[in-house]
Amino acid sequence: MNAPAMIHAETTTPKRRLRISRNPLIAGIVAVLIALAGVAWLLSPRSSESTDNAYVKADSSTVAPKVGGLVTDVLVQDNQLVHAGQPLVRIDMRDFNARVAAAEADLADAVAGVADARAALAALGADRQLAIAGVRAVQTNIGSADAEYVRADADRARYEALSAQGFATRRDVERMRATAVGAASALDRSRADRDTATRQVEVTLARRPVLEAQLAKAQAAEARARASLDLARQDRDHAVVLAPIDGIVGNRQVQMGDYVQPGSRLLTLVPATGLYVVANFKETQTRRMLPGQAATVYVDALGGETLKGHVESFAPASGAEFALLPFEPGSGNFTKIVQRMGVRIRIDPGQPLAQRLRAGLSVTANVLLR
Repeated sequence: MNAPAMIHAETTTPKRRLRISRNPLIAGIVAVLIALAGVAWLLSPRSSESTDNAYVKADSSTVAPKVGGLVTDVLVQDNQLVHAGQPLVRIDMRDFNARVAAAEADLADAVAGVADARAALAALGADRQLAIAGVRAVQTNIGSADAEYVRADADRARYEALSAQGFATRRDVERMRATAVGAASALDRSRADRDTATRQVEVTLARRPVLEAQLAKAQAAEARARASLDLARQDRDHAVVLAPIDGIVGNRQVQMGDYVQPGSRLLTLVPATGLYVVANFKETQTRRMLPGQAATVYVDALGGETLKGHVESFAPASGAEFALLPFEPGSGNFTKIVQRMGVRIRIDPGQPLAQRLRAGLSVTANVLLR
């Protein structure tokens, strides 16, 4: 009865010993393979770099008025989608309308001044032409008076000669002498008239530069009046604050009845599209990063949903360079601190989940280096 049992025990013992002797060999081979794989992973360049120091960003626009005044209407609410050119805030326009009316009156006065200056210059031209015509007429009169004087003087001389010979009476001689004297006086008067007419021409010529200067001054006044009117109209147009971009209203600080100053913050417009991610990688992680490399963005607010993107650009300096108090490594004891570089990641279009992104959300960015 016991013999078969003994035989079975003896036959099974070598197999158990063989199995036990093989297990350490297999375990050693597996351990070596795992070690080699670990060394290869450590020595091989990494295929991606990841950081959770990343946030969704947007090129937001701060809306501020160009003119000051009392706010009469606030036409938008927080979180409202608006389009470029849409009215946001309206400032009381009564003062601006009055300034436009005053500028229009000043322009009309300046235009009338230019017209008066041009009329005076045109009248001066007519006066000059009349003076020149007067000079020509006097020259003609001088010619006639001179001829008359020559004839009268010749008659006087002839009658004096005849009187000396007894062929003319003394009365005739006196009459010829009076005629000659009258002709001489007429010639002198004609010459005096010529001098007067010549001086009148010179006066008109001298007045022309003065009138031209007055015209230029009037034209400059008109240009200033037009510029003032343009500025007044621009200020009136700026009383209605328009949206500069398509976006969503946020951080609205203006209320109806507020008195706002030029440049004061009214609200912020956050673009509805065109959001991007700024991932702050350690400087040691950016060694192999290049623009155009694919990236994956894990959005915490979307329950870990992923979005695809690409590396767009790199910051021109580390964050420490833009800090309010920049780091000064030359003072005190030096402690090396690994810096972080901002990497801008553009979200690829055509992803419905991208519409749920909001500026400021935390994300985890992963850049594929291969």
